[in-house]
Amino acid sequence: MSTSRTVSIIICTRNRADSLRETLESVGRVRVPEDMPAELLVVDNGSTDHTKEVVEQADLHNMPVRYVFEPQKGLSNARNRGIAESTGDILLWTDDDVRVPEDWIEGMCRPILNGEADAVAGGVRLAPELEREWMGEKDRGLFGELVRLEDYRENAGFLIGANMAFGRHVLAKVPQFDPFLGAGALGFMEETLFALQLEEAGFRILPKVSFAVEHNFDPERLLRKSYLKSVIAHARSTAHVAYHWDHQEPSLRHVYRTARHLVILGLFRILFPWQWLRKEGVADWEARHTLGLAINAFLLCERGKTRRYARRALTPFPAEQQASPE
Repeated sequence: MSTSRTVSIIICTRNRADSLRETLESVGRVRVPEDMPAELLVVDNGSTDHTKEVVEQADLHNMPVRYVFEPQKGLSNARNRGIAESTGDILLWTDDDVRVPEDWIEGMCRPILNGEADAVAGGVRLAPELEREWMGEKDRGLFGELVRLEDYRENAGFLIGANMAFGRHVLAKVPQFDPFLGAGALGFMEETLFALQLEEAGFRILPKVSFAVEHNFDPERLLRKSYLKSVIAHARSTAHVAYHWDHQEPSLRHVYRTARHLVILGLFRILFPWQWLRKEGVADWEARHTLGLAINAFLLCERGKTRRYARRALTPFPAEQQASPE
């Protein structure tokens, strides 16, 4: 049964004013259903460029726009500020380098309004100019692409911040994104942990991966050095969740796996030295073993640390709720 609900569109940004302008223009073309009036909230996470001016100059005829400045570094802190400042019954998220379709609100929020889901995982496609012949499924996943239902099923509890929505009612049980995770902190997985906690709380996440936005990220992320940096950050974030939330225990098998991945990487680099000359991306074997090496190594580094969560808890221990990593 459908009833009227308000929608808060939230965009967190930092020093991407020109890209943000294009994102705001695409949001300005979105059709707003009569039973889902919307507001747009832009959370500036410490920008030093002309981000504020871009937001203040935005002329959206379909919804009011608000600007909020969040000085505490980290995407999760910005997301949590967005939650606190927003007023909508449904929270709809995207990034500052994304272009959204005109029926975005309808497609992402209608299932929540109708009671079919508590959260919706939308799809993400790479912009055509960012497509590369060397890209495989793992490469695309690293850059946030999620366009097949099979991709979602392989990543249970998956949400991508570039295109996700959830009802405000879920915040009664899962009230925040983890400040240790996400850009500006460990790098990734703040929305992944949030999704896992939603499922742990019994909420329903509906995959609508065919309903996709377009991701227009900085092409420098494709460069070999940047790619490997992302792989390592993803590994560190994965290890953090595995240890602190899922309570995986570092053991001798992780020592073995670390050594195994290290040896294989060394052998491959001796046998295929020309891979060092690649300008963009890395070979599949290098990405796979770098990720495996880093996950196991970072998990070993967590050994003996005080865990931040009870096993699979919906919130961290009280003393950790507002903490952030060094």
